[in-house]
Amino acid sequence: MRTWVGLALGALLAPALAAPLADWAVYRQGEALELAVDLNAIWREDGLIHFVNQERFAERQYEKGYDVKFHIRRTTGYADCAKYQYAFVSSDYYTASNKHVWSTMYPLQRYSWTWQPVYEDSVADAMMRVVCAAGKTASSKKSNRP
Repeated sequence: MRTWVGLALGALLAPALAAPLADWAVYRQGEALELAVDLNAIWREDGLIHFVNQERFAERQYEKGYDVKFHIRRTTGYADCAKYQYAFVSSDYYTASNKHVWSTMYPLQRYSWTWQPVYEDSVADAMMRVVCAAGKTASSKKSNRP
């Protein structure tokens, strides 16, 4: 019985252990907040670019809607570089030491996405420049299959 439990746990943990480490490209940095995009989380899917944006705060933050305290928020999103807009679809929250605190249960379904326009010289413009540049050479949708 223990052997089966061990094998089952090993099978569940293997994909997580095989995941590449994040490669954070910082696009804005200040004393209170650092903004970055994970270059290892960028891929193309249906004409869009998948990405993960990170906000790292110097002081602990509070997300009232979720009742969660955190230092790091990672938000998964999709960018439409042709229309220069993006949509955030899920969020993950972490402590200052990168310990997971809370996540949205499921990403928003595509019909619920709210596309955000990007204006020149804005913080979103800085993020989109990194995402769209990396997206030009990104592979197609990533798969969990070997």
